[in-house]
Amino acid sequence: MKRLAAAIGATVLVAMLASCTPVSSDEPDRVVRPTAPRTSAAPSTPPAATPQATSEATVPAEPGADDLACVDGVVAIRGTDLHVAFAGECDVVRIEGASLDVDLDRARVGNVVASGDRIEIDLGSVDSLEITGQSADVDATRVGALTIAGDRNSVDADEIGAVSVSGNDNRIDADLLGSVMQSGDRNAIGNG
Repeated sequence: MKRLAAAIGATVLVAMLASCTPVSSDEPDRVVRPTAPRTSAAPSTPPAATPQATSEATVPAEPGADDLACVDGVVAIRGTDLHVAFAGECDVVRIEGASLDVDLDRARVGNVVASGDRIEIDLGSVDSLEITGQSADVDATRVGALTIAGDRNSVDADEIGAVSVSGNDNRIDADLLGSVMQSGDRNAIGNG
């Protein structure tokens, strides 16, 4: 009796799944939520141009190679399935999302904070790099301090000062490697 009920249930499930058809949607397949800059209310008379007033900009909904801006010392990159580049100067670059390809090779930035999955980053020289998530792939020239919390991340660099890894199956490779602290399993950290 139990076998008959299981067979009927499986047949009903297959019939239900076979009748499902994808519905087309005019909705976009990705959502980018940029951080709005902090600005004060505009005075009644326009102020004289100052470096601070002219440096503020809003990150567009879908940032491209020329659209990213450093606002209050931060470049914010958020989204899914994006390819972006930033070649300016900024204190911090924050990357959040999934399947992002970010080119910072020509940028002059101090710190990079990446959180999400399947993020690819090309870097020049940075003071610190923090990765939180899975399957990030980073190529860098020099990283002062590297912190990884997650699994299956890969960092290749000419030089890394200090390394702190918590997670599993991470791979860090550097020609010059400083101090290493790690917790987790199957992490490969070494000199190239």
